Formats: sequence, structure tokens, C-alpha cells
Amino acid sequence: MNLKEQIEAAAADPDALRQAVAGAHVVPLLMSYVHLTGDKSFLPRVRPYIQGGWDYQQAIPEDLQAEIRAALVEAIETLAASGGAQHREPPREELKEMMDVACGADVPEKYLPIFYEETCFGGRDYRRVEWRKPVSEDRLRDFQVVIAGAGFSGVVMGIRLKQAGIPFVIIEKNDAVGGTWYENTYPGIGVDTPCHFYSFSLMPNPDWPEFFSKGPELDAYINRMVDHFGIREHIRFNEEVSAARYDEAACRWQVETRRADGSVDSLEANVFISAVGILNRPRIPAFPGLDTFKGPAFHSARWDHSVDITGKRVALIGTGATGIQVGPAIADKVGHLTIFQRSKHWVIRHPMYHEHVPEAVTWATKHIPYYMDWFRFQLFWAASDGFYPTLKIDPQWSDPEHSLNAENAKMREELIAYITSELGERTDLLDKVIPEYPPFGKRMLRDNNWFRMLCRDNVELYAGDVERIEEDGVVAGGRKYPADVLVFATGFHASRLLAPMDIVGRGGATIRERWGEDDPRAHLGITVPDFPNFYVLYGPNTNLAHGGSAFFHSECQVRYISEALREMLENDWDELEVRREPYEAYNEKVDTEHRQLVWSHPGVTSWYKNSSGRVIMNSPWRLADYRHFTADIDLTEYHCRRLDEACAATGSDAAGGA
Repeated sequence: MNLKEQIEAAAADPDALRQAVAGAHVVPLLMSYVHLTGDKSFLPRVRPYIQGGWDYQQAIPEDLQAEIRAALVEAIETLAASGGAQHREPPREELKEMMDVACGADVPEKYLPIFYEETCFGGRDYRRVEWRKPVSEDRLRDFQVVIAGAGFSGVVMGIRLKQAGIPFVIIEKNDAVGGTWYENTYPGIGVDTPCHFYSFSLMPNPDWPEFFSKGPELDAYINRMVDHFGIREHIRFNEEVSAARYDEAACRWQVETRRADGSVDSLEANVFISAVGILNRPRIPAFPGLDTFKGPAFHSARWDHSVDITGKRVALIGTGATGIQVGPAIADKVGHLTIFQRSKHWVIRHPMYHEHVPEAVTWATKHIPYYMDWFRFQLFWAASDGFYPTLKIDPQWSDPEHSLNAENAKMREELIAYITSELGERTDLLDKVIPEYPPFGKRMLRDNNWFRMLCRDNVELYAGDVERIEEDGVVAGGRKYPADVLVFATGFHASRLLAPMDIVGRGGATIRERWGEDDPRAHLGITVPDFPNFYVLYGPNTNLAHGGSAFFHSECQVRYISEALREMLENDWDELEVRREPYEAYNEKVDTEHRQLVWSHPGVTSWYKNSSGRVIMNSPWRLADYRHFTADIDLTEYHCRRLDEACAATGSDAAGGA
């Protein structure tokens, strides 16, 4: 629907328009008004009342809100009556002022292109890579890409390849798409990033039922996307990539797969892309006596729905992001819940976490021009880069054990005050749940009524290591805790990235030998020397722990890979391989930046670090920085080759192909 049609549809139902404008968020409504009319008079009037991008961070007086809402209704009806609605692109200075007001901050200039990309501003898909010169049909037909994994990253990579006309196949070990959102079906599963931002720019969803929706909604979203773009026909289900070996003479990958029935197959590809993620191999510690337990025992990522936990004594081992969702979801069903906590986590309240999206907001995202654009950008800022400075270590800070800087210390005090208020009279729990390390040292968790659950009569929290498991319970701290069911919320084998695939590159180099057991590295988290034509989505140091959306990172990486493939095809190259110098320089930058950030704090152990203490999972960058790094492929960082002819991709040589 173009702007004129959208305006006419919004004005066609005056009652619905007024109801939506009365109930939707006022700041994106204001930005819609300014965007449509160019009238900026409201901006300085509302600016003092906006302290952030979240709706609860705004305190615009009711009479001023009423003026804004009425002005927008009048503008929509006037434009509809005149029939003259046309897309207006605000000048950069005006757009910058609108962004500042919308977010309650001085938003740096580098976020202007992100606004365009995140909102598909003016109906244009800015992240889609277009051909610059013709590529022959024969060349395209003979060029094949194999993708391992049909989770969100693998699917969006497939969408971009299909749009470009590049043949591809996706190998998926499950019988359906969705990756982690398909595999994880435990009670209470949901996102902790707002869904109107935790979604792809190429397919925004106005129909989220909650601001932080549950797992089934994410699973339904990716299935709609797969069908909308016609990707399902390119996916081979119940099949897993077991190995991939690079044939240097042919500049092609030999990809071996194993089907669920045990049969094997092989494919040949010009390019091999891993989209298997990092949280897909459940980890259960080798607790002594585990094999003696008589009742049901399962990992949260393999929840056994055939087990009726009603009235049972359940032992929940693990209190990370999964455990904190599972516990409150089952506490009122089980007879008794014993929670075993190895380490403490910071848990933050979000006022919108349990809110359903009002009908007015859903209507506005569908019918009011630019509302969805501005709502999405507000969430981008509020949920990610807006608070990045609080994660920086101040070397002069007086209390480095507990906080990083003044803002981080203030956050710590606010978190402790909140936890204390939630626990009420249960002061005996305070020492068990308040971490010693600074906020964000580990993943910041959303309060899913966790603290209120801990106060229930049928819930007990043990803080410490599990000693052993017996046939009818768990022993910890010298005491036996009876249990009928064991649930392990104990995480994943994240550090063994790409395992168990056996990936062999140039000269017999293997990923496992190159990375060891737990030290994965890649240029931009995407590509590795000696592994030509191989790319990793959600690779080393691309996990987001300060907020933001994995979808954003995925779209950045997919665009970068798409540009690499365009260079290969347009220049008739058979091989593109990152040079060692930029790869090493980038990883040194990553390590240097991490030394200034909370995840390197010596008081923190987490799955973000490897056995030597190096942060291997998290991105140290603001989202804007990573977008800048990946916006365009720098061919000076690559070697290229045609069969039997090498060329260093630098300067004019890269432009000419050899």
C-alpha cells in the first residue's frame, strides 16, 4: 500500500482513526504528523518531557498530547480529502531533530542511515544488494550456495539470495524452520527484546500480541516469512551438514550431509554459509549419579511435554535466561519447586514486559503513515545503543568491584532497591540473589515475576553447586532435596562454535584446529583466512549482550555476504578469501575494546568468555558501529582468484577482477 492509499484507508473509518490516535503512543504519532506536514512547531514543546524512547519514559502533559492527536487526525483527513498525499523525505537536519526528540537524546549523525535501513524509509529496501552490471544466466545457474541452518539468519540469507537470483539450498536438521524458536518450547519462553524491533526490516510485523511476545509468536512469524518469500521449497528438512571440505583446485566446497534416517548425501557448492547459531547444542553438566535418577530428566531446550509436572516435586537446575522464565511459569502447577542456582544474575523490571499490545497501537502500525517507522526506531535506540556508555569501565572509578562508572553505580542502586521491594519480608533471600559484580557483567535478565515466585511457600532457592544426583533427588550443601522431575536450564555448548561440523579449508586447515576447543575468531565475526568462500552468520563476537536485536546483526551480516557474492559474480571470480592481516587487526580491536567493557570484568565468569578469560561471544560494538563496519565490503581486505589465476583484491585490480 502506497502513502496515498494508506492515507485514504486511515481516513475512510473516522471512528477507528480517532480511537487509534487516542490510544496509540503519542511520540510516534507526533513524528507521523511532522513527517506528513513538515510542521515542526510541536517538537520544542515536547522535548523537555521525553527522557527516552520507551513509552514510560515520557511525561508529555495531557493537554499537549490532545493537541498533537487532534492535529494528526486533521492532517490525515485533509490529505485524504485533497488526494495530494505524497511521500515527503525530511531534510537531514529536520530528520536529525525528529530523532533527537523521539529518543530524548542527542542521537549521533551516524544513526541517520540506520533509520533509513531499519524502517525501509519511503518503501525502499535499503539492505537489498542490487546488481551493478549484468551477470549472465549461465553464470548464475552454475553458481550454487549451500546454507547450513534454517533459523532466522539462514532464512533471511535465503531470501536475499532468491531476490538476487542466486541458486541456493538450505540444509536443516529439524523438520521445520525456526532454529532456537522451534527447538525451545519450554513453559514461559519469550523474548526480552521488544518485538516491533526484534523482527526483520524486510518484513515488519504490526500484529504482535505483546510488546515482548512468546515463543509461539516468533515461530509463527518466521513461518509466515518463509512462505511469503517462497523459501520453503529451497529447504531440505531432517538433514544435517556433517562435514564441508574445500576443493582448492575447483574453488568449490564439497558438503556432506546426514539425514535423520542415517543415509548420507553430498553437495557441491561455490559458497558455503553456516547459519547454525551458537545456542543449539544443549549442555548438561556431568553431575555424579545423574544416570541413577529414576524420574523424568530433560534439558529445557528439549522439554518433554509428555511429562505431567502437576503436583510433582521439580528440581530446576540453572537460573539464567531460561531458568528465570521457566520457574514462574511452572511454580503454580508443581507441588514443590527447588531451584539450584550456581551463580547470581541481575534481573531488571520492564514495565511493558507483560503488556499486551493495545488494539489502538496495532491499528496505528497498520494504518497511520510512518507510525511503525518511528515506533521501531524509538525501540532501536531504547533497547540498545542508548545506554551503551554505562558499560564502559572508568579506570578512575572508586568501586570497581561492584560497578564501572557513575551511571552503572546508579543502575546498581536502582536494581537493589527494586529487588528489595519485590522480596518484601523475605530479606533472607537478599544475599542469595544480589550479585557482587557490576550490572550487565552477565546477561541482564527481565523480571518474569521471578522474585515474587521465590517468595512462594512451595518454592525454595539453593545457592551453590550441586554435589550429586541420586535416584530420587538432588544433593547440595550436604542436604538431599527430593525430586520427581529434573529440569536442566544449564545452557549450551556455545564455545565449540560450528561443532559438530567438520570444516576443512585450504591446505587441510580445520576450523577445530584453528579455533581450538573454545577460541573462535573471525573477521567481523563472518569470515576466516584459509577458508575461502565460507561465511558464518552469528559468528564469533557477534552476540548482543547490551541489548539490541539479533535480527539487526543478522541483516548486517547478510548484506555483507551478499556484497561478497555480488563481487564474485560480477567480476567472474571463483574465490574470495579474507587476508590474514585485516583478520588479525580486527580481532585485536575486538580484544582491545573488550578490555574496556563490563564483560571483561575479573569478577565475572560466564559463557561469554573462554577458558583463558577472553570474551569470545559478545560484540563489543554499538549497533551503529557494527553496521558501519559491515555496510560495504572492503575488497582491499581480500584475496580473489579465478581458476588457475590469482589476484590480490586491492585497488584497481579488485575493480577489474585481475
